[in-house]
Amino acid sequence: MRKNHSDKKENSWLIRIIIFLGLVALVFIVLAILKETYQKKQIQKNINDLQADADRIQGDNLHLADKLKYFEGKDSQEKEMRDKLNLQKPGEKMVVIVPGVAEKNINTDVNIIEKNKQQQQITIKISNLQKWWNYFFKY
Repeated sequence: MRKNHSDKKENSWLIRIIIFLGLVALVFIVLAILKETYQKKQIQKNINDLQADADRIQGDNLHLADKLKYFEGKDSQEKEMRDKLNLQKPGEKMVVIVPGVAEKNINTDVNIIEKNKQQQQITIKISNLQKWWNYFFKY
């Protein structure tokens, strides 16, 4: 009978050790799965970032290709010759606008307007009593 009781104790310890080792193995497996999942998400994020960069670069390439096509065209070359070499078409006349002259004219116009306003303010004279009346009751 004692032997039977001793076997049960050994079996219970053996079962406890096996369960403990199983739990430890389960924890390691779960940690490995979590680590792999995290790495997979990081790799997917890197892939998405690189894809966005590739799309942006492709858009830039299309834009540059359009610019290249424009600059290779006749219109662009003609415009550059006119701007850089001061060339003209037959019958075409060149007009030069000097910025300083335009600013002087604008300043002169502003001065004339201000003088007109000052003259209008001078011609309208209101008595002091009328000013007080307007101050309290009209505004």
